[in-house]
Amino acid sequence: MHLETLLTYISLTIIGLLPIMNPPAAATVLLGLSKGREKNYIVSQAKTTGIYLFIALCLTFFIGASILELFSISIPSLRLGGGIIIVAIGFNMLFPRQESSSTSLGQDSIALVPLTIPSLCGPGSMAMIISLAAQIATNEDHVSMFSVYGGVVVGLGLVTLIANFTLTMAYPLLKALGQNGINAFTRIMGFLLICMGVQFFTLGIEEIVLEIHQLL
Repeated sequence: MHLETLLTYISLTIIGLLPIMNPPAAATVLLGLSKGREKNYIVSQAKTTGIYLFIALCLTFFIGASILELFSISIPSLRLGGGIIIVAIGFNMLFPRQESSSTSLGQDSIALVPLTIPSLCGPGSMAMIISLAAQIATNEDHVSMFSVYGGVVVGLGLVTLIANFTLTMAYPLLKALGQNGINAFTRIMGFLLICMGVQFFTLGIEEIVLEIHQLL
């Protein structure tokens, strides 16, 4: 195993993925959807999200491109779909519906959707990971391939740990802000999520337009 190659790809994975993933934004989604919940629920959702996230990132890295190709899904289409979902989540956070206490205190899970997909492992993260996998596949140095793939997987694991830690810090923030602070914070982050979703949507439109223009 080439230690230098291993460390290089660990660093590249973390540096390239963390800004796109934006764990604090996912933590705000967890806060917004956990109003009225106990600490155990929030912590359990954070831990479960960590498991789902690592699995989703590894699946995206190893077979993401094949899945998209199997269903004829392009990266722009992935951005469009993810943008629509993020806008819907942001809209619900900005204009929350009145729910009964029994519904509010239910045990439904939010770990897979929306925390893992599309908040953490969204269109941007998937596009970056699939691009990295495609670049690695062209590498002809088969001797160091184990170090390359090992570095990426370790990097994905470290990114997952950072995201998991960020989500677990949501409960102390919840206690510090109080219910009124959380309500205001949730609406602000809902608006920002809508902006992020629209950005994903417009990027997808731009990429589709460019693809059409290149075909003409």
